[in-house]
Amino acid sequence: MENSTEQLSPASPPTERQQGAVSSAVLGDMGPVEPAASVTNPFGLALLTGLLVLLWRWGGVNAVLFVFGLVVMIFLHELGHFITARKTGMKATRFFVGMGPTIISRTWGETEYGLKAIPAGAFVAISGMHNLDPVSPEDEPRAYKNASYPRRMLVITAGSMMHFMQAILIFVFMFSVIGAEDFDGAWTIRELSTLDDGSDAPALVAGLELGDRIVSIDGEQTLAFEDLRSYVQPRPGAEVALGIERDGELFEAATTLASVPHEQGADTGFLGVGAKYERVQMSPTVGARAFKEVFTGSFAMMGRIFSPSGFQNLGSLMFQGSEDVSLSSDEAAERPVSLVGIVRIAGDDQFDWFGRLFFLGSINIFVGIFNLMPVLPLDGGHAAIATYERIRSRKGRAHHVDFAKLLPITYGVVGLLGFLFISTLWLDILRPIG
Repeated sequence: MENSTEQLSPASPPTERQQGAVSSAVLGDMGPVEPAASVTNPFGLALLTGLLVLLWRWGGVNAVLFVFGLVVMIFLHELGHFITARKTGMKATRFFVGMGPTIISRTWGETEYGLKAIPAGAFVAISGMHNLDPVSPEDEPRAYKNASYPRRMLVITAGSMMHFMQAILIFVFMFSVIGAEDFDGAWTIRELSTLDDGSDAPALVAGLELGDRIVSIDGEQTLAFEDLRSYVQPRPGAEVALGIERDGELFEAATTLASVPHEQGADTGFLGVGAKYERVQMSPTVGARAFKEVFTGSFAMMGRIFSPSGFQNLGSLMFQGSEDVSLSSDEAAERPVSLVGIVRIAGDDQFDWFGRLFFLGSINIFVGIFNLMPVLPLDGGHAAIATYERIRSRKGRAHHVDFAKLLPITYGVVGLLGFLFISTLWLDILRPIG
């Protein structure tokens, strides 16, 4: 990680925001403003524009908006590093979002801010991250490596803490403002299906419409959608009487349930309706519990991904070829996805914005934990080194690790992350989940 706290993630695009908006009001006194030094790169701007157009053509508006959410996520990660570095007296020389060619950069005070063309990362450069990062004598007191242990830990973990804060806010907003669907309560018809041969399903034959409520079937109340499902599935081919509520009026309709194959072998009854549930605002504690559950589950997921069997599974999937267009559900559960896969899943029209926000919150938690793994070049590697140096320091003499000795391990980690990036991207293009 040379002289920057850099966001590294298998699927994490950076952000686009005019940096002047986060000047003295957020960061405090930044010193005198230097003459603006801007660089405009037409090629970089064209590249970024082209990528956005391709994203819109491929995934539509939903994909673009979700990527923007990921962009904001990474921006806030780096902002956490930047703010804590400045507040603890360290010198932050650069704050860039994006990778590749620089589109524009501008200097305020001692920091250069910029936007790069490829939304695939972001970084904050802090002086003196380690002994391989040269620092001028006048900046030695403000170098990261010379700061106290609590200040170094605050700065290096601030990115992941921002992810966790985002996740909590997202989950609380979802459950307390948007509201969660009440699967045990009243529901209406959201979709009407056709059969595999293209003919109308029984619900369409009966004249049902979107927005109708099925309040009973053969006299049995169907307050919850599960009540309807449990009655219909064991009765393939049966004639049923439906009690329908439409625009406040009740009437009955008769139809014959279809018989469709079940994955366990026996045919099952089929009416052909999808449910739309009422949303109910819940206590913020529900969002907090959701955070806790996803946080715990993320550790198990990371254990599967970064285990020897996890990497072996990815390798075997890559060399199975692309004849089978999609992965099975078992294969999908055992492998991570790239940014391409994440955007494809989030852009699916079957995903509503409650689901997309839950997905975004879950990604925040996973990336936050991922960046705390105690290996370089991740933030957790720097935190582990700071802790080791604190333990080894004695009687006012600070102990500093020689980063040159850690480079082989760092290159090995980068190699594994590179394999993870390439393999998931390959699979998401040739054998997507779905």
